[in-house]
This record gives sequence, structure tokens and C-alpha cells, in this order.
Amino acid sequence: MLFLCRVLIWRDVRDSSNRISASEAATGRWFILNTNRVTDVVDMSTLAIAKCSFYYSDNPASRREGLSYIECAMSAAQVAAQFDVVPASNAVTLAICPYNNPYKGNPVFPLRTPINTTLGIWSIAYVTLYNPDHHYAWVCYYRGSFKRMEVLVNIGDTVMYPTLTTTTTSEEPR
Repeated sequence: MLFLCRVLIWRDVRDSSNRISASEAATGRWFILNTNRVTDVVDMSTLAIAKCSFYYSDNPASRREGLSYIECAMSAAQVAAQFDVVPASNAVTLAICPYNNPYKGNPVFPLRTPINTTLGIWSIAYVTLYNPDHHYAWVCYYRGSFKRMEVLVNIGDTVMYPTLTTTTTSEEPR
């Protein structure tokens, strides 16, 4: 099940410095994560703040890849509740931008036509907004067991990017 959360800390050996920038350290960054990659949820909530930590696997099929440590602005009960949500569909069709660039050369030229591609939701590792233009999102998924794909997806003129999939139940405030 895909769920939306605001990630405050994401630490791993691979590329954690790229996932949450220094400017987002205080506020966190919105991600759509997959419950089939979450383990060891620990509640860190106080009376005023809902917060938990868990370990997250980008690729659960690989025993060589280490787990990421994530702290997010949800309680452990809220994360655990996401495990019981039944998805509306086991697949989602995404409009993937060719060459991970929506433009032909630069923004002066016309847009490239996105390629509609259907993925199983269980193969998606995470989704996050594309910083320069919030009409796009980065989707990281695995083709097969080990082929990591990071693609730029056109999510259209929408205000709430969780509508990228019909399986998410929360909305991101803008």
C-alpha cells in the first residue's frame, strides 16, 4: 500500500543527502512510501507532536542493500494503520517523461510527449515532487528484482500530488 508522509530524516549509505535538502531539514519533505518496504516502526511521539521512526528498504529483494533509517511526522499507529488499507488497484498508469526531461533541450522548446506506462504498485519504492516544477514527480521503482528505475512523471495540473495514484488516502497541503 502506498501512503503519504512527511519525512524529517532519511539516512542511508547510498544517497540520503540528496533525498532531503538542507533547506528542508526543519520542515521535512513529502514522500509517497510503500508499506511492503517498512519494518521496525518505533513511536517517538510526544504530547504535541506525532513522530515515528522505521527502517525502509528501497529494494527488499536484495540482501546486499542496507536499510534506510527514516523519521517521519506520523505516529507509529498511523503508519501501522497503512498496512491494513486495501489498495483500490494493484497497478497504476504513469505518464513517464522520455529521458527524464519534459522539454526538448530547454524550457523554450516544446514539451516531449510522455509515455503512459503501467506499473505494479508493489514495485514502487518512493515518489517525491520534482523541485523546479511541481507538475512533475520522481518515481523510484524496481523492474524485476534488481533493475532500479528513477523516472520523471508528469502528474499534470493538480494541486494534490497523491492523486498520482488512486491508492493513497491522504493529501499533501500546499
